[in-house]
Amino acid sequence: MHYAASAAAFLTLNNANGTVVYTDLDPDLAIGGEGGEISIDINADGDDDFTFFLYSFSGTGTYYGINFTYGVKVAGAVALNGNEFVGSVVTYSGYSGVYIPILPSGEGINNDDAFAEGSASLGVSVAISLAGFPYYDYQGGNWLDSDMAFMGFRLNIDKDHFYGWMRVSVSNDATAITIHDYAYEDVANQSIFTGQTATSVIENPLVDVKIYSNEGNIFVTLPTTASNSATVSILDLSGKLVKTENLQNAANTLDCSDLPSGNYLVKVTDGNASVKKQVSLLK
Repeated sequence: MHYAASAAAFLTLNNANGTVVYTDLDPDLAIGGEGGEISIDINADGDDDFTFFLYSFSGTGTYYGINFTYGVKVAGAVALNGNEFVGSVVTYSGYSGVYIPILPSGEGINNDDAFAEGSASLGVSVAISLAGFPYYDYQGGNWLDSDMAFMGFRLNIDKDHFYGWMRVSVSNDATAITIHDYAYEDVANQSIFTGQTATSVIENPLVDVKIYSNEGNIFVTLPTTASNSATVSILDLSGKLVKTENLQNAANTLDCSDLPSGNYLVKVTDGNASVKKQVSLLK
């Protein structure tokens, strides 16, 4: 069954820097059991932007003369009409799909993230019975048993990008998905933080961090507002973590001569706050 997100409460606050449009779904949008889907029109322009779905199939077979039955349940999501999830395209056993990471609260979403368009598996549950008895169970997917977890997205309209987040729960057996709320930045190409529901937010202590690269080194200069427990993570554009370090000083030089030339995402984290920037290593 198809559900629309038209019955929602909107909170829109404006200032000179931007407008965060927040939608608190009451009741939450939820599907469960066999089949079904939820389609969401984030910016209420009449076109669905994302669909969440449940899919299942079952069958029988014979293995060395022994009859077996199997059942597969899949919880998934699709970015529609040229929109994208924060994530990357991955290929496994010849199948390509979008991997959507769970983002922490307060994570900035902007052009420095990797984005991917298409279909994503949030979770899979497989059950196999041999000769009528349970034989094998498998549950996989980083969204299984998630509770109000954040995913990021980007709406692409003409040549402009609008960044946002959704708060989603997925059951531990891939038979239920719930969309709790979502928000997007109504000013093109402007960052938003996961959990941000209004234009004015708590100041990010890392807002003035400086990140740049030169040949095989990456330089990170922390502002005085940062604590002494900040860390830096370097990821390739597929989202794979390739290096991480604790930042002990205000000015830090990271030797990345062991990494291949190319573009990388540098993420500095201090408590619940973080900033990201894409840099290029040329050696």
